Amino acid sequence: MYHHVKKLMYTVNIGEPDVRFGNMLLEQFGGANGELAAAMQYTIQGWNCVDDLGRRDLLLDIGTEELSHLEVVGALIRMHLKPLKTNREAAEADPLVTIAGGGGVGLFDSMGNAWTANYLKITGEIDVDLRSNIAAEARAKIVYERLIDHTDDPGSIDTLQFLMTREITHMKAFQAALDSIEKSPFSVGLLKPTPGIVDEYFNGSTGDGSEGETDMHGPWTSSFGLHAVESQMNGGKGLSVGDIDGKINGEDRGKQDDAQKATTSVADEAIGKQLAGVGSNGHGSGRSSRTRE
Repeated sequence: MYHHVKKLMYTVNIGEPDVRFGNMLLEQFGGANGELAAAMQYTIQGWNCVDDLGRRDLLLDIGTEELSHLEVVGALIRMHLKPLKTNREAAEADPLVTIAGGGGVGLFDSMGNAWTANYLKITGEIDVDLRSNIAAEARAKIVYERLIDHTDDPGSIDTLQFLMTREITHMKAFQAALDSIEKSPFSVGLLKPTPGIVDEYFNGSTGDGSEGETDMHGPWTSSFGLHAVESQMNGGKGLSVGDIDGKINGEDRGKQDDAQKATTSVADEAIGKQLAGVGSNGHGSGRSSRTRE
């Protein structure tokens, strides 16, 4: 059950309206990293989390807070877009917001792209979803930081600072929920990865040029059992068609290239010619024959 309280979670005040900045703020209303996307993502994840009531409560708590953030962002946008309702010059400078949204908020981002459920990352695996949520909060934090850099209005900065700070709060909560699962960070799902290849870092960017030094190495090439190898998936021999007896072990990867190749029998060739309109006597009928049942 939802219950609306006729108060904003955070008081919003601005000085002089800035239509340009109001349009930029739409990014956090109907954009990919905005408050609506976060609210929907966490809430639906929570509804799906039926076997973990603790983390379900976490997701619904933060999902509900994100709806409150959406209300705060919407109020801030409306204040900045207010001139669009009465000032023709301002309206002509931003016709999309004026015509499509009537000078108010709408479910589109700062570029006019409509909000879409494709923004949501929902897998039904709580650890995977929590990782997505941590990344989502980090992206939202960066967007708020950039918005702050594009305004000199103290009231707007104050509101955005609050919203930006809450992103870090949520990151902490999601990280704690993930850590408390006590699961290896690379243990995803139920199926185990193929031994051998799972520890190979493919060196897929080589050669001398103006794009930087060749074959740079760092922790990403040697940590967690990783080691760098030349990029050769399946030995680089391409694909083949044929029967593969059972699953291929890690050390046997690439051996499907040695599998028996599929062949086309004489009977198959005859059928193919017949369907192409060529009979066994070599004269084509111009039409494909079809067997009646």
